Amino acid sequence: MKKMWRRKIDPGLGEEFSSLNKRLLNKNGTFNIVKRGIEPRLYDIYQYLSNVSLERLALFILGFYLLINLVFGVLYLLCGVENLHGADPNLPPFLNAFFFSVQTFTTVGYGVLSPHGMAMNFIVTLESLLGWVGFAIITGVVFSRFSKPNVRILYSNNALITPVDGGHVLQFRLANKRNNMLMEMEAKVLLMVQDVTYERNYYHLKLEQASQHFFPLSWTIEHRIDKDSPLYNVTPAQLREQRAEVLVLIKGYDEAFGHHINSRFSYRYDELLWGARFKRAYDTDESGEVVFNLLKLHETEQVEGEPAT
Repeated sequence: MKKMWRRKIDPGLGEEFSSLNKRLLNKNGTFNIVKRGIEPRLYDIYQYLSNVSLERLALFILGFYLLINLVFGVLYLLCGVENLHGADPNLPPFLNAFFFSVQTFTTVGYGVLSPHGMAMNFIVTLESLLGWVGFAIITGVVFSRFSKPNVRILYSNNALITPVDGGHVLQFRLANKRNNMLMEMEAKVLLMVQDVTYERNYYHLKLEQASQHFFPLSWTIEHRIDKDSPLYNVTPAQLREQRAEVLVLIKGYDEAFGHHINSRFSYRYDELLWGARFKRAYDTDESGEVVFNLLKLHETEQVEGEPAT
């Protein structure tokens, strides 16, 4: 067991720390790392919008749209609504200015409202340019979001320590939540532990089957816990003390998009079930077709004679 605590590798996540840390990998595959001292650039906004969630992207577009029209609405109001031909006398002056900004920014141009005077036309020129550039950027971001492969790999809620052939294996399952075909799948699994000085140690876990040509059903990834395994003779209490975390990297090829994809996940020490095994998640119907139920991917059962943790 002593060899378990011998330093092996650093996969790029750091080794020496001054205190205990959160889990390395969140459930959505992001790392718990916050960067400071970055000099912001305009291009960084495009990268951020290309990777942010759809909800935040929609809120950003809506907020940007309203803010621009509010700002230019105020500018038109300062120039005087009397310089805005076709203004509705039944509306407050600011609403006339705001709605004119909307028509200018979106290049709708109903032909009712029109600017008059040098100042008003100068502001219209600026807003028209901003609208042209802004919609080009938003179109690019939206297109990149829909054209980029969106990986939806479902992982079992827990990893298991399962008795097999007189020994034990560490195993977990995953499946593709989409109907598209993923092929040439590859898996790499690391074990991370922290010693009493908060130093992280990483170990490659050798897999029984590290690749899979086709991925229409679930894939059970297994690591045999033998004498060469860093998990050999390790107890749940030891893994808890060392804040162990199993890091998972999955790579493959998306046939629909024609791109390589990758997915990340992790299991902490408190997400390991000992003495359990997975239930079968698929069966055949009366016509002979295979029916795979994703809802059963997480289902487990306790092995008789094995202590539960």
